[in-house]
Amino acid sequence: MTDAVPASPPRHIGKYRLDGTLGKGAMGVVYRAFDPLIERTVALKTVRRDLGDDEQAREMIERFRKEAQAAGRLMHPNIVAVHEYGESDDIAFIAMEFVDGTPLSSLMGEQPCPLPQALAWIGDLLAALDYSHQRGVVHRDIKPANLLVTRDGRIKVGDFGIARVESSTLTQNGAMLGTPSYMSPEQFRGEMIDGRSDLFAAGIVLYQLLTGKRPFSGSTATVMLQVLN
Repeated sequence: MTDAVPASPPRHIGKYRLDGTLGKGAMGVVYRAFDPLIERTVALKTVRRDLGDDEQAREMIERFRKEAQAAGRLMHPNIVAVHEYGESDDIAFIAMEFVDGTPLSSLMGEQPCPLPQALAWIGDLLAALDYSHQRGVVHRDIKPANLLVTRDGRIKVGDFGIARVESSTLTQNGAMLGTPSYMSPEQFRGEMIDGRSDLFAAGIVLYQLLTGKRPFSGSTATVMLQVLN
């Protein structure tokens, strides 16, 4: 009996030519791709649709659609633009603006960031949040890994994967979603949230920039006790 030959990576998804891999996760892959119709490089975020009938998997697909809905209504220089949502074979995908930049998390060390730079980055973040909140979109997972620093030093907010849209029925009320070290008390309690939770997370990012460390750290249980008390 011979070992199975691993499947070759796809060369195209829909109209998009795949030119490389930007990141991988348990549910899908983010590719660097090319749209031949308008000759534009994009980031193609994919998630597998053949995940069975598991309720959690179905929720993930629905959340993926909501990400496209949430980010698709936002056109702002400090927010990663969404161009298209689509489905091809067993894959759902979001075609997004390709940002030639670096996650803020990769630039943050244990030393404080210079004050002018920290304030400039936070200014960009707050501008993006003000814009999205005015349009009924709460991000719910603001953290350095979801903030891209462009080559000219500006912040672009990405990954609206757990965003809440005011008109959406997928509010996740009662569910705890987010990254523990950046979550607000109401997120830990599974309560209905609004833009103030994003501002709480932005404050933690600012604290981290100014001090070189997070205000809350440890296990999820430890962080939750610190935040709630």
